[in-house]
Amino acid sequence: MVARRQAQDLYRFVWVADPQISPDGTRVAFVRVVVDSAADEYRTSLWLAETGGSAPRPLTAGPRDGQPRWSPDGKTLAFVRAAEGKPGQIHLLPMDGGEAIALTRLKGGAGAPAWSPDGKRIAFASGTNPTLDDDTTRAKPKKEPGRVITRPIFHINNAGYIDPEHPSHVWVVDAAGGKARQLTTGKFNESGPDWSRDGRSVCFTSDRRKEPWFGDGDDNLYAVSPDLSAPGDGAGFRTLVDYDGSIGDWVEAADGRIAFVGGVNPKQAHSYDQSDLMITAGPGRPVRSLTADYDFDISGGVGSDQHPPRGGGQRPLAFSGDGRSVLVGVGKLGAALLARVDASSGRVDELTTPDREVIAGTGSADGRRWALTMGDPTTPGDLYLFDAGTRAMKKLYGPNDALLAGIALGKVEEFWYPSFDGRKIEGWIMKPPDFTPNRKYPMVLNIHGGPHTAFGAAFMHEFQVLAGAGYVVLYTNPRGSTTYGQEFGNIIQYHYPGDDYRDLMAGVDEVIKRGYVDARHLSVCGGSGGGLLTNWAITQTDRFAAAVTDRCVSEWWSFYDQADFTLFRPTWFRKPPFEDPQEYIERSPITYVSRVTTPLMIIHSEEDWRAPIGQGEAMFRALKQQHKVAVMVRFPGENHELSRSGTPSRRVQRLQHYHKWFDKWLMGKPIKDYDE
Repeated sequence: MVARRQAQDLYRFVWVADPQISPDGTRVAFVRVVVDSAADEYRTSLWLAETGGSAPRPLTAGPRDGQPRWSPDGKTLAFVRAAEGKPGQIHLLPMDGGEAIALTRLKGGAGAPAWSPDGKRIAFASGTNPTLDDDTTRAKPKKEPGRVITRPIFHINNAGYIDPEHPSHVWVVDAAGGKARQLTTGKFNESGPDWSRDGRSVCFTSDRRKEPWFGDGDDNLYAVSPDLSAPGDGAGFRTLVDYDGSIGDWVEAADGRIAFVGGVNPKQAHSYDQSDLMITAGPGRPVRSLTADYDFDISGGVGSDQHPPRGGGQRPLAFSGDGRSVLVGVGKLGAALLARVDASSGRVDELTTPDREVIAGTGSADGRRWALTMGDPTTPGDLYLFDAGTRAMKKLYGPNDALLAGIALGKVEEFWYPSFDGRKIEGWIMKPPDFTPNRKYPMVLNIHGGPHTAFGAAFMHEFQVLAGAGYVVLYTNPRGSTTYGQEFGNIIQYHYPGDDYRDLMAGVDEVIKRGYVDARHLSVCGGSGGGLLTNWAITQTDRFAAAVTDRCVSEWWSFYDQADFTLFRPTWFRKPPFEDPQEYIERSPITYVSRVTTPLMIIHSEEDWRAPIGQGEAMFRALKQQHKVAVMVRFPGENHELSRSGTPSRRVQRLQHYHKWFDKWLMGKPIKDYDE
């Protein structure tokens, strides 16, 4: 008998993260992520797959190894190893045998290793501050002292409080060993260190504005000499790319051209700005968009609760061997593809199919062979070898094949439907494994967050568990979602929530027309922006018999003041709340909470700084004050990422609460857990 999906299956998943193909394209190093059930933690180790076909094998035992990076000659693997309670340090692993050797021992840790072209040095990032961290005479306080906050952005969800005395800087160390040297200094963070093709500079991105929170992203690409005798912005420091816009991942061609993911800042602030592939001939030369006429999301992806919870990974980006094109990831219509962009004309050639998602990947030195982690609605992510010339694809490792073979999965149907104004919306229906069209099923509408993200060709454990329990699961990409172009993503600016809710309800009606859903047994749920829309939905209609709002927003004024990112620009709201409170009132679900008749479960994490827990508490207490049905589930020690990378046992508990709440109100099961 084939089993169905259970929340506890999470403990048995294995994830492939950060695939790194060797320079010659014959081997792939990757991070293997598993759950240690006894410790209730994720464990990461390095594994190796031969592209010739032999079974993958472990390189390290872990439990906290990651960021593998090949030396140019393929003989050594640099990686980051962390001991429990201590920051990670760069280690070197000889590929012909032998133990890993620690290369750095910095108090602030070391990460993002990048080999020099000659293989003699490694650049990396570190938050170490030698002036403070090497002071052994300073008395340590018995208790953590009070924090003096002067900047409006002072803590980040899933990262913690920002320490202004320990910004991330660029360092370099000899691969043969020796003392690491700091190349940059100052109060600004630097990221993405990598070498110029000629090996004369270490390049990195940084936003060096004094108050960046009052404007759109404005990173520049800088270069610093690795031979500086002392860190600083003087001799050996220069600007490579300076334009009015953001710079994400970047890559340099042999002739000095630089391609990067970014985009020129618009004259008027947007709620959503789609990324483009930008290119420049070199330092001081104009920057232009290669994909201005390709209205899809460069380096974009789709959401999933089964992307690797640890281990990281890079979105594809590389010049082809002849330099005539750039290979890059693309988010398009609910899928994530690998595409080839002509470096002159900007013509886009999509290389992989739209029925799956490219999660991460890297290319060989000639840009021909690619190691890709790819998932689809039936698997979280397998390791593939992809030939960009022939488009031949070879599966190297399917870590969950045996697990999934013994479980009946819900079948997914993609469909498009017209919304209230005729706009076409893409959606998916996941049906129970034993689905028959002559039955009437309860249905769950699941709403994605963001709002600027997307569902699509990705594995969703949450959906499979609900489908396995006998529910039809509907998930769609209403207006505001990414992967459908700039206008579709930005159209909800100053109107969120609003017409996106109407898109969702049009999808509900479309599925009900098919005859196999019981319109009296509908439920709705969602997290983050999906939690906001869940709150909004139950204040606008009484059609739902149950709802779960997860890490939600319920009241915009306090969210404006308390969320970890600032809303000082007119992106979501035209004015701050103290200047125009009416806009915040009209778009807050709490304003209409007296209309709610749907039994509501509120799930929130106590250390959520993206959507602070007060948002959920406001909804809970307002309903309780009216003697309406509401239950709150609080997770201590968790943050906004609970459903994606939270503690394994708490991820399972969260999903079990969803399951039981819907069973109680839609299936009529005698569940007493939530009785007062």
